[in-house]
Amino acid sequence: MPYRAKAATVGNSKALRLDSALFREHPEFAAGEFAVSVIAPGCMLVQAEANRTDHEADPVFDAFVTFLEHQMAQRPDLISAAARSDRHEADEILRGVAPDPHADLGPDFSLSQPRRATRSRRRTKRTART
Repeated sequence: MPYRAKAATVGNSKALRLDSALFREHPEFAAGEFAVSVIAPGCMLVQAEANRTDHEADPVFDAFVTFLEHQMAQRPDLISAAARSDRHEADEILRGVAPDPHADLGPDFSLSQPRRATRSRRRTKRTART
């Protein structure tokens, strides 16, 4: 839900005055300190410091993943398996990116082992020809 804000002056500082509905629905923004990142011209990301886990993390990526997580919880009916064309598009995007097998992906990263393709044990009946 979008909220309205208006520029204001507080003492010698500039501020944004926000709708009270924002603070009712998201009390984590009612008090404390915040990290603010300008992510594009005319667009900024405000993050409550108490919710930040890693000061080196990419705030835009973290916000996007949090958004996806929220959407997946709210609308699981929209989740679908990746199609073969999706995988081809990902391959095109990553073409030329050199993998680093020794990169430290952090303590929370885990990669499940791919499932091996299994042959079907079902065999067709063979009829003897005479």
